[in-house]
Amino acid sequence: MLPSTIRYALFDYLSVQTMRYVSAVPNRKAEGLTKRVYQMIRADFFKNGSLTSRSKVPALMAAIWTAGREAMLVEDRVERTTKDAMSAVLSQSNDCPYCEDMLVSLVHAGGERSAAMDILRRDRLEAAPPLMRERLELVRALSTPGTADLPPMPFTTDQLPEVLGTLMGMSDINRFSHVVMEASPVVAPFGVQRLKALALRFFGDELKATRRAPLVPGRALALLPPADLPADMAWAAPNPRVADALSRWAATVERETADVISPAVKRVVAASLNKWHGEQMPISRSWVNAEVEGLEGTDAAIARLAIVLAKATYQVDGKMAEAMIGDDPDEARFVRILAWASFVGARRFIQFTAARIDGDAEEERAAA
Repeated sequence: MLPSTIRYALFDYLSVQTMRYVSAVPNRKAEGLTKRVYQMIRADFFKNGSLTSRSKVPALMAAIWTAGREAMLVEDRVERTTKDAMSAVLSQSNDCPYCEDMLVSLVHAGGERSAAMDILRRDRLEAAPPLMRERLELVRALSTPGTADLPPMPFTTDQLPEVLGTLMGMSDINRFSHVVMEASPVVAPFGVQRLKALALRFFGDELKATRRAPLVPGRALALLPPADLPADMAWAAPNPRVADALSRWAATVERETADVISPAVKRVVAASLNKWHGEQMPISRSWVNAEVEGLEGTDAAIARLAIVLAKATYQVDGKMAEAMIGDDPDEARFVRILAWASFVGARRFIQFTAARIDGDAEEERAAA
């Protein structure tokens, strides 16, 4: 294993190689909340572009870190490696190769090498342990547009806040990273996928250091002020710590983006997403034109990006981002807009996902 300083520098270097439109605040210039978050990330995890790409707006970086740490990294009712594997499968569905490769390495770090290879190959998860396989198959079904029937529920009721919190946090990260991370920094040399698989396994071995000691639950909460849990996120309430983290995240996004997202954009995007229940969108992106009628200029560009990012992430390309940026290269403004768009898309995904899971549970109880 590499010395800690070299390992940290290596991952810090790789994490920004494919970053676009934004830049991470360098360690030497980090101060205030940015410095506090960087220090906690270094102590509890590792620096990566999915987090530092929001560093020009410290509160938004703190918000996604708080939500992600408390729901995804802290082992509570679901073991961390399972949540890493779930997040990797979700990242495939959401077209985030950067996230996918990072998470496959984390699954290796957790010792689930068969599951890591299954995920990387996008196989039928035959080599993963039975319970892991059932859980990953559920995530794949939930995140694949048009899937009608869900497999049997492999989680208990008291695990669902952590499960849904993980999926919501990663859904947001996937959407944000799809735009700002052009690709994974880990490529297959000469097109040989086995070499890439070996590289991800090597990174996983280095990331074992992030699992040496259990994380202190609730440590990130102090980064943000407390807030009430939104009504549509009541599914998190049975786990007070997860609910607290998600509440602070939601309130921070609302507060930090209020000046850059107009009421008209919020109305149009909400109306569009409220009608969406995860169905497959048409191949041509022209479907979104009718959704943004009545908006013009930057408002239309922001609404178009948010709607497509939510419903068909893979259809978002550089032109859409550049149309939203326009002649204003203000990175902080861009982070605020994209953080809002990513959040509302992830929030809507979890709304109907929670409803589907609850509906299946009701059917099972009725059948019993």
